[in-house]
Amino acid sequence: MTWWMWVLLWLVLVVGAAVVLLRLGLGLWRKGLASLAEVERASQVAAELSEQVSRLQAEKPREPVVTTAFDDPVALRRERTQRLAQRTRARRRQAGRGSRTLGRTTTRAARTTD
Repeated sequence: MTWWMWVLLWLVLVVGAAVVLLRLGLGLWRKGLASLAEVERASQVAAELSEQVSRLQAEKPREPVVTTAFDDPVALRRERTQRLAQRTRARRRQAGRGSRTLGRTTTRAARTTD
C-alpha cells in the first residue's frame, strides 16, 4: 500500500468516528432537553399539589378518634353504633323520608345494644 492509501484509510476512520460521535451527542442533547421539559412539568404539578395541600390544611380538620389497647371494646362498639345511627338519621332527614324505611321504625344499628 502506498502512503496516500494509509492517509485515505485514516481519514475515513476519523470522519466515521466523528459522525458516530456527532450522532450520539445529538441524541444525548435531545434526551437532555426532553428531560428538562419533564422536570419543568413535574415542578408545575408539584406546585399545584402544594397549593392544594395548603388549601386543604386551611379547612377544619376532623377530630381524630384516639383509641388505645386498653379501651373497653363494648363501649367503643356502642359509640360506633351511635355515630352510625346519628349519620343515618341525618341522611334520612335530609332526604325527607323521616325515620321509616320499608316499614321499619328503627334501624338495626339503633336496636343493637351491648
